[in-house]
Amino acid sequence: MLATVAAVGAAPAEARRIASARSSYALAIEPLAGYQGQTTCSPWAKPGVVDMSQRLLRAFPTTRSLGIVRACSVGGQSEHKEGRAFDWGGLNSHSAKDRARVARFVHWLDKPDKYGNTYAHARRLGIQYLIWNHKIWGSYAASSGWRKYTGADPHTNHVHISFTWAGARKKTSFWTGKVGNVAATPTPPKPPTPPTPPTPPVGGDTTPPRPEPVPMPTLKPGPVLADETVTLAGTDAGITTVGALTAGQPYLIEASGTWKWGTRVNEIADAECSTAPHDKTWRRDRSVHSWQPTSDHLDLYVDGNDLSADPDTDTGEGCDTANHTYRWTYTPQRTGRVKFASWDPTTLTDNSGALTIRVISSTPVDQMTWSVPGNAGAGVTSPGALAANETYIVTVSGTVSVGGGVTTDAECSTTPTDPVWRRDRVADVAYPGSERLDVLLDKQATTLTPVTDSGGSSCDVADHVYRTVVRPRDTRPINLRVDDLTPQDNTGALTVTTTRVVQPTGAETVAVDSKSAAGARTARIYKGGMTVRLTVVGTYAFAAGKVADAECTSTTAAPNWHDPQAGGVDAAGNSLRDVTVGGRSRVWAAAGGAECDAAHHTYTLTYTPGTTGPLPFGVADTSYGDNVGTLSVTVVPVG
Repeated sequence: MLATVAAVGAAPAEARRIASARSSYALAIEPLAGYQGQTTCSPWAKPGVVDMSQRLLRAFPTTRSLGIVRACSVGGQSEHKEGRAFDWGGLNSHSAKDRARVARFVHWLDKPDKYGNTYAHARRLGIQYLIWNHKIWGSYAASSGWRKYTGADPHTNHVHISFTWAGARKKTSFWTGKVGNVAATPTPPKPPTPPTPPTPPVGGDTTPPRPEPVPMPTLKPGPVLADETVTLAGTDAGITTVGALTAGQPYLIEASGTWKWGTRVNEIADAECSTAPHDKTWRRDRSVHSWQPTSDHLDLYVDGNDLSADPDTDTGEGCDTANHTYRWTYTPQRTGRVKFASWDPTTLTDNSGALTIRVISSTPVDQMTWSVPGNAGAGVTSPGALAANETYIVTVSGTVSVGGGVTTDAECSTTPTDPVWRRDRVADVAYPGSERLDVLLDKQATTLTPVTDSGGSSCDVADHVYRTVVRPRDTRPINLRVDDLTPQDNTGALTVTTTRVVQPTGAETVAVDSKSAAGARTARIYKGGMTVRLTVVGTYAFAAGKVADAECTSTTAAPNWHDPQAGGVDAAGNSLRDVTVGGRSRVWAAAGGAECDAAHHTYTLTYTPGTTGPLPFGVADTSYGDNVGTLSVTVVPVG
């Protein structure tokens, strides 16, 4: 199984042991799982999938999640629609390191345990199939190994991991120590029961229930809604947006908060889940009126449609008991102002509390700025969308106090006992190898680069400003938060700015002071993969009687200009005296194919940056204090 998916190589340096759920396992183990295709729509992440995805991301922190849940409206059969498939991303099949990462995971799945059980972890987890790099492996066809996969998505940037129902529900031996049912014909969850006319119960509550929210007969017009927040109090029969939604236009709906649907203890609900006096467990499917024992009450509706939203943090049963925040992409079928309502079938007069509901249009916005308070456990979502396949610079600035005298910015933190700003701050004792106290983008760890690197620490100690490049696969808003297990006591906020990158036109000139070890950067952002033409002009003195330009040198003792390629290298391995681009020496060309331009000291270079960002220039040297002079670099995009 392993040898057919990737060549075995040294494990990536950052890879950590994939943690098992139990310290030891008995001999008894599940058989290889049968195929359990999607049969229902249950669009929330199941606990076993969530837990295993987190273990995988902790073991390979440079990778990321591309999601678990897929909307039921998206075409085709997929276990994503039942919340039991995980797309493990941040991978590239053309990268030897990423192939080694996948190989390490696959080996962990299929290696025998101490009892000689083959495919031990795959069986105990209830894995039914994997897809990676044009190939598929199915537990139901394990003897065939990795077979050719011809689906529309070749899965070259992620691994699709599909679970059986038992594995997705945490009902297998990996979690419980007891053998679970991974056969081919599981019992799926019951689909939602269609509404039925109320039937008077025999005995019990004789008060007729309040009806389920229904679509408004007509929608009132209003200004175009871009980003609006409404408050739905528990006593409200509904609240209508001021702005109008556009038919066929997707919107992200975020609902947070809790409300009491009665006065008794545990009569509490949020946008999707609730508790009751006789059942303190938060559940999505709860009936609270004896007239309608099979109905799903206390849910949030938009224009008469039950949202069926996804929890920000699934703490079990598809509920978010940590932040009580849920999100859903909603596409209205008609244009106008919409009404939000909760279905409380009892009475509204004994209710209290409120839900905060935010509606964000998916219309792309070229530049956005918003604040992310450190105590926002569910983060803060952008006020607009980023466009699919476009390139954006995300800039995060500011600091947050997380309690106990600890301060963090987007990547680094400092503590009273260790006042040095560090990127690798561990704040989760349960996972000593995990990094916390930085920023999560869409709940995933992301690497941000300091605008000003303070002493090579990869931290911006002075201004606390960091950048990263984002290229979303889908048109949607993004969410950022401080990665802290206990955000409630945090103070302060980070400022986030997103800017769509448009390849500049025309020329830009940068002055490179030879005395500066940090060099200089372009004021403009250039897209990775887009070619530019660079022209550098000028000379500088690097010592008494010694002069250099971009490529060649001349001294009093040897006045003829020559290329000093054999003249040594700096600490980064760059040829001394050369002008560097992107931190590396380049071969600058003089006019007419000459080695040096002793007359005009003008050189050119065609350069294609590998990443998006400002272009950095510098002078390779071992000592900058005695340098005198400035070089001029002109950048012109090609094509």
